[in-house]
Amino acid sequence: MSSKRFQSAGSGPEDSCLPELQWLCRSVLRGAFPDLRNADIDAVFYPYIGLTHTIRRKASGGWTVRLSDHCRHAPRDVLEAIVLILGCKVMRRRPRQEYLRTYDLFRRDPAIEEAVRERRMKKGRKNLAGEAGRHYSLGDIYRELNSAYFNNQIEIARIGWGLRRSRKRMGHYDPAHHTITLSPVLDAPAVPVFVVQYIVYHEMLHAVFENSRTRGRKRHHHAEFRRAERAFPHFARATKFLGEYCSRLC
Repeated sequence: MSSKRFQSAGSGPEDSCLPELQWLCRSVLRGAFPDLRNADIDAVFYPYIGLTHTIRRKASGGWTVRLSDHCRHAPRDVLEAIVLILGCKVMRRRPRQEYLRTYDLFRRDPAIEEAVRERRMKKGRKNLAGEAGRHYSLGDIYRELNSAYFNNQIEIARIGWGLRRSRKRMGHYDPAHHTITLSPVLDAPAVPVFVVQYIVYHEMLHAVFENSRTRGRKRHHHAEFRRAERAFPHFARATKFLGEYCSRLC
């Protein structure tokens, strides 16, 4: 990787446009995408909690690129990869594997993962609804599973229904806040209890394996995780139901 890094040039919640970053974004996007060749492009580092990067069309025309300020000192090839991935997104193209690999190596760097984790702990807030939904109590399900499968050794700070009716992400374990969130689309009479139990069980496994690494890289669904997941008695029925249910929701 290139050793060239970009330096901070501001101190507010959103820096003034950094000349070097703006030059890079303009040259990369204009060079790679003919439709952007004459576009007005602004670029800033923005203090997102995580590794979030966005490109949005301005009301006045042109584009605004925001890169997470976790990347402020990233090597130039990483910044170029992020910008190219963003460009592919708005141009509806598939990004090249080399861009994805470059960015993936950066975001999986232990120092970057720790920086993101620390900021989430300091600034992130988990906005959850209560444990009790209209049809299912997640607190009761969590305690039953913890006793039946984990010898009551799983400790989380909170479990609750999310505020958004996500149709793609049914559940999420947040290791920074030790919380489990389920999509409210599962709190429905059409969803069998064993399906909700399976999602909670799956997220509890993330609490067990959160620090697992394979060949030096953090893995979320490695082979050991998958074996433990398949040990859930209703695994096959639950995954089959979810596949059909999610296809109807989308």
